[in-house]
Amino acid sequence: MIDRRHLLAALAVSILSAPAGPAWARHARAVGGSWNGRWAGAGGGKDATAINVSGGRVVSYEYNGQTNPVATSRVTPSRVVYHVSDIVVTMTRTGANTAHATIKTGQGNGAAELVRR
Repeated sequence: MIDRRHLLAALAVSILSAPAGPAWARHARAVGGSWNGRWAGAGGGKDATAINVSGGRVVSYEYNGQTNPVATSRVTPSRVVYHVSDIVVTMTRTGANTAHATIKTGQGNGAAELVRR
């Protein structure tokens, strides 16, 4: 079973690169452009989590009421990826204000649906 702190860390750490080229640009415009804001949801459907993006980078993640800084991340028009320790969190945009997040840890994987608030 995934430790809840690791789940939140992984969700906050995920920022991946999107493919380059015209299709990438069209997709970015279609799904809403900037990632800036607070993306909130529930890891595993029950554990409160949020990823905070500002200035084109993930600045922190929240898990069950605790906020934790994120040192490095990568934000593209279609994906956000960040790493915390051995945890990788990837957010993939599903709409202008919605995203699907995955977390990968040494203890297992998880997912959450997030909404920009």
